[in-house]
Amino acid sequence: MTLLAVLLLACRAERTPEDEVEDTAPPADSAEPCAEAAWYPDADADGFGTASVVHACEAPDGYAALSGDCNDTDASIFPGAPTACSEADADCNGSPDNADADGDRFFACEDCDDADPHSFPGAAERCDGHDNDCNGLVDDDPVDPTDWYADDDGDGHGGALGGAACTPPDHSAATSTDCDDTNAAVLPGADELCNGIDDDCDGTVDDAAIDAPAWFIDYDGDGYGSTDYTGEGCDPGTGWVQNTDDCDDTDASVSPAGAESCNGYDDNCDGTIDEDTAVDALPWYLDADGDGEGDPASAALACSPPAGHVANDTDCDDTDADVYTAARETCDGIDENCDGVADDGALGGDVTCAAASCLAILDDGSSTGDGRYWLDPDQDGDTTDAWEAWCDMTTDGGGWTRLYGSLWPYWWDETDWEAVGDPEDDNYSDLGERAWFADAGGTYTLRLEVGNSGTWNTASRAHYTVWSQAHDAFSDTTDGSDYTFIAGEESTTCYGFNGLHDQYYVDAGVHCMSSDVDAYDSVACWWMQIVPLAQYVDAVSYPGYLEGYDGANTHIWQSLSVR
Repeated sequence: MTLLAVLLLACRAERTPEDEVEDTAPPADSAEPCAEAAWYPDADADGFGTASVVHACEAPDGYAALSGDCNDTDASIFPGAPTACSEADADCNGSPDNADADGDRFFACEDCDDADPHSFPGAAERCDGHDNDCNGLVDDDPVDPTDWYADDDGDGHGGALGGAACTPPDHSAATSTDCDDTNAAVLPGADELCNGIDDDCDGTVDDAAIDAPAWFIDYDGDGYGSTDYTGEGCDPGTGWVQNTDDCDDTDASVSPAGAESCNGYDDNCDGTIDEDTAVDALPWYLDADGDGEGDPASAALACSPPAGHVANDTDCDDTDADVYTAARETCDGIDENCDGVADDGALGGDVTCAAASCLAILDDGSSTGDGRYWLDPDQDGDTTDAWEAWCDMTTDGGGWTRLYGSLWPYWWDETDWEAVGDPEDDNYSDLGERAWFADAGGTYTLRLEVGNSGTWNTASRAHYTVWSQAHDAFSDTTDGSDYTFIAGEESTTCYGFNGLHDQYYVDAGVHCMSSDVDAYDSVACWWMQIVPLAQYVDAVSYPGYLEGYDGANTHIWQSLSVR
């Protein structure tokens, strides 16, 4: 009877009434099928069975999942069991536990590898992949390690000694031939380059570099060479360059980078001598009208003047030979002297060039000295109302327009005093034009001159005052606060001179049109008899016009100018 049959009979013998009840359960084919496994008889219950096998879903009693037990009657004998140095085979390895299969004089129970005569307790550890000294570690502290060198750059060549071991550590090499272990491109056998590095580790930098260029002699040191001498190398030293562009290697000022100058040489090696782009090429200007001055819009750079060209560009009309900087300006609406202003040199010289004032003529440069000039103060373009005035262009800064003059004993009429006589007359007035000479704020700059001999003439004046006031002296009166002294001397009467006013004429206008009496002075306090209307007292007592310079005095002529 087989073991399986015995087991089946045992199972039937042990069935209980409850088991019988369970037999009435639904047929087996209605249950979930199980996964059968192999099971081995384990009589000594040491977890290892014999070679016999049964298959069942679960382990039968007295069976184990492992086989290989060489003595199923002794629970201390099974594969891998602890061994004792005896003739027994406790670990089921097929030999007695006190055997010495490798002849190293250690029993198998003592030896960690009884198949290797070099492995036994106390043996020297070697680099052979075995635990020679039976300490549980392989190749630890061997007697025959290999020296390894650090290969930090990973180029297969080591640098500094990294340590000794049986197997190469990470980032190591068996040789120490690398001369720069930080650069993977530097190693024995590498191509030498012109980079200042010993790429092939032969002890020499940039020797026989594969990228060494050709060099050409540069005698004059201007950075450009010639083909007189050539050489090769990474750096041949001073006096060599990598081009042959110099057209004169004996002159450092001559090269493709040279500045072309007007000197008869090809300074920039472009094949042309003294071209128009020379750094010192001069501008030349077309003189089409032949007046010696060129047209500024016709500049041409060249080392020497082209035909019909001159060195200056001062002609403002190169089609008219009468127009150039030295031409005389005439009153014709043309800017003959090319200063940007037509007729400026002739301002005031003719009625068609009438100026706003004598000062405008002086500022324009049209003055030819003291004399008569045409004025048109309104500057509206209509010269039908222009008039001639006497201009003092030399005294007290010049530019004075004479509006009035009187010679004792001439007396004025209060109805026509604003326009009388000719500019060169002793008794002359154009005071009707005075309003044109005030600035935008209504301020006049005036000059009063008086003399004791001769006629109106600055050379014979006895006293004069230059001042400004912000009102019309013949039609308005103030308290004098708008008066500003500029030059000369001031009247000392009536609490001091503070400009001219019409106050006296308004209150008691018998003797003059204007005086130094202001709104704060009494009518009796007047001594500046401007535009005299009548003799004061009599000619014996007062032989002249009244004045207030240094007290109550008289003068025989007076003149009022504006600027």
